[in-house]
Amino acid sequence: MTLSLRHHIDLLTSPDPVMMVSVAAVKGSTPREVGAFMLVTCNRTAGTIGGGNLEHQVTRRVVDAFAKQTAGKCDAAMLPNAEIVRFPLGPGLGQCCGGSVEVGFHLLDAGQKADLRDVLSEIASEPVSQSGRWVMLPVAGDAGGLHIAASDSLQAGMLASGFGTERGGIVTINGAETLCLRLDEALTPMWIFGAGHVGQALVSALAPLPFDVHLIDSRDDYLDRVKGENLHIHQSDKPQDEVADIPAGAHVLILTHNHALDFDICRAALMRGDLGFVGMIGSQTKRARFVRRLSDRGLGAAEIGRLTCPIGIQGITGKQPVVIAASVAAQVLSVREAQLAQNQTTKAASDGVG
Repeated sequence: MTLSLRHHIDLLTSPDPVMMVSVAAVKGSTPREVGAFMLVTCNRTAGTIGGGNLEHQVTRRVVDAFAKQTAGKCDAAMLPNAEIVRFPLGPGLGQCCGGSVEVGFHLLDAGQKADLRDVLSEIASEPVSQSGRWVMLPVAGDAGGLHIAASDSLQAGMLASGFGTERGGIVTINGAETLCLRLDEALTPMWIFGAGHVGQALVSALAPLPFDVHLIDSRDDYLDRVKGENLHIHQSDKPQDEVADIPAGAHVLILTHNHALDFDICRAALMRGDLGFVGMIGSQTKRARFVRRLSDRGLGAAEIGRLTCPIGIQGITGKQPVVIAASVAAQVLSVREAQLAQNQTTKAASDGVG
């Protein structure tokens, strides 16, 4: 099993038949969420739908079908193009989750493999998309085939709005039951001001998490030390001026080497009013001083109330950069999930995409 997006792309480039296997619906406790998917060939897999015996049984089901086809015991036309199969996660599968998973099986033809490969390649090069990239698949048979909702298209926007925090599911579109899967992660822009020890540790801590990280500092020698995926480096002689370019909803962490610079960045960020999170490293004493100065500079209680300082989750008091980074990463991940849940539309997904 491989989890890298590049391995998905490589697998889709091979001439082997490919089955797209996905979590179409869940009930109760399950190892993965709706929208998780993997690709299976006769001898390789990419991605995961949760591991364990569920994934083993699903993979074996596909591999056995391909083997029968290769041996001439099954014609390619006999393999289902699309089907949904329910798997209870009980004693029968040797898993004690207690829920059940409806697994989608979709056999991809050459054209569909190419379409999926192209959109995954786009995601690999440009991971951030407001509405995401979606694949829409028939629930049964081959009615409608595979359709891609491109980045930030009207259809992708409707799907993103309808599903909210969910990465997909089964809805009715134009009278037909359709499985919709978001192919990319909904990355939240994260702007970190300060490439010192804590900033560097934060870049590493956030690397595997759903954030698109921008690191800003005036010091080239510090920025040169930092590498990572989903990372954008910005050298700026006036980091506070970069605040104007931060997209709405982004998270901001302020941890520069200079308190005066911290203040200028903090003030500019709080005046925006449309950022998802503004956090600054420091003690309660630093917070009190900044609050007084911000008030003296004309900011009101509502604007100042947007500031989180100190940062990190309660109960973790270590001062090592990696410990601070782990605590802050947990905090911003919690904030992100709460915001996504708050933005979830109350209407059914099918009301927004049909």
